[in-house]
Amino acid sequence: MKLADRITITLAGEEVELHPALRHAIRLERREGSFRKLLADISEGSLTAAVEIISDHYSDATFIKNRVFDAGVDNLAPSLTRYVIACTGLDPYDDEQPKRGKPSRAPVAMQSFEERLRELYRWGAGWLGWTPENTLDATPTEIMEAYRGKLDMLKAVYGGGETEKPVDDRPLADKFRSVFGSIGTTKAQEA
Repeated sequence: MKLADRITITLAGEEVELHPALRHAIRLERREGSFRKLLADISEGSLTAAVEIISDHYSDATFIKNRVFDAGVDNLAPSLTRYVIACTGLDPYDDEQPKRGKPSRAPVAMQSFEERLRELYRWGAGWLGWTPENTLDATPTEIMEAYRGKLDMLKAVYGGGETEKPVDDRPLADKFRSVFGSIGTTKAQEA
C-alpha cells in the first residue's frame, strides 16, 4: 500500500474511509482463518465478513448490515480486499520487494501474520519510541516506512556496519599456491 493511500466505500450515500490501522489488523488476524479466510469470505460475497471489516469505521452501527447489503458486497469487494491486504503489511506494488533470480541475502524463515503484526508493534512502540496508542493507530505501511527511516538515520549517524571486503587481485595460480602450499602439495611439471 502506498503511504497516505485512502481506501473508501460508500454506504447510504456517505463516504466511509477504511483506515487499515494496526489495531484493526490485529483484530482481523485473530478471526478464525486469519486474513486468508477473510479474503476468501469477501470474494464469496460474505455479508458477515464485510460488516466485520466496516464496523470499526462506520459510526451508525444500528443499520450497518442493511447498509452493506444495500451497497452490495460484490460492489464493496475491491475496496475491502485492498483494505485486508493493507492490514497484512504486504504491498503488491512495492519496488523494494525481492526480485526473482539470485537472492541477495540468506532466506528468511516464514513468519505467521500474528508474528508479523507483533513485530510491527515492537518496531513502533520499541524502536521508534511511539506510544502504544500511536503505534496501534498507524498502518503497517507507516510503521515499516518509519522503521526504515530510523535504520537509515542510524546508519548515517553510526555507519552502516558493512565493511568492504578486500579484493584479491592475484593470479589464480598464486591463489592456489597460497591455499595448497601449506599442505605440502606441488604443481606437477608438464612433460
